[in-house]
Formats: sequence, C-alpha cells, structure tokens
Amino acid sequence: MSQSRFSPRALFLSNDGSLYSDSLICSGLLPAKLGSKPCPFAQAKQMPDPQALNRDDPDYASGKGRPGDLCPPCAVMHVGALGEWDGHERYFLPEELLPLRLFLCKQEFWLVVMGLNDEDATQIVKADEPDADGAAF
Repeated sequence: MSQSRFSPRALFLSNDGSLYSDSLICSGLLPAKLGSKPCPFAQAKQMPDPQALNRDDPDYASGKGRPGDLCPPCAVMHVGALGEWDGHERYFLPEELLPLRLFLCKQEFWLVVMGLNDEDATQIVKADEPDADGAAF
C-alpha cells in the first residue's frame, strides 16, 4: 500500500474536529503529548502500513476487527465507520471520510486509514484509481 510521500496514509481527528495527516502526528511535529518525538510505532514518520489481521498472531484481538481485515499494527481497536461514531455529528467532516474505518491507536489518537472502508475492511481503495466512467474518485 505504498503511497507517495505527499499522500497521507491516515487522517487523525483532534478534539476540535480538525483533521491532521499521519505525517504531522506520527512524526511528533504536532501532538504535545509525544514531546516532539516521532511515535515509537511510526514507519518513516508515518502510520505503518495496515496489515491483515491473523487470529494466530499473538497481538490479535477481536476488537481490532475480524481475521483478514486490514488494521494498522499500532491500532488497539476499531469502532466501525467514522459516520457511525457517536461524536461525528458535532464535527464538520467531509462526506467522503464517513465510510472509512475508525481506529484508536496506541497513543490514544482517533484515526481513519485513507481508502479503508468499514464495509469491506479487507482492501484499500486508492483515491486516484478511475471508476467505471474513467473519472477519479
């Protein structure tokens, strides 16, 4: 799932409803709670690539998803689609983010993985792929 260095792998939700790219959060540039140091779970100052959950993995927990679902290795749980999250209505979130799978990371930040829809958590849909009409979505 390698993306260009300018495309976020994930967006993090702040308490005020702002969205921040993983390069800002995982690098330690923004959250004071990381003390200006990169997250110890980050890869190249970004969220690690999501991995398919495996029931035989010692870190597997059903709260992260079903076997085969993609999940960031730094996530401790998922709560469903962002649009189903109780708090989403108090924020002005872009419509295209609402179907994305919402996770809580080990640093206690809420995040969505770009292209990882809760409806089918086994694949990441890249935003730059053309749809049936040839238009990018």
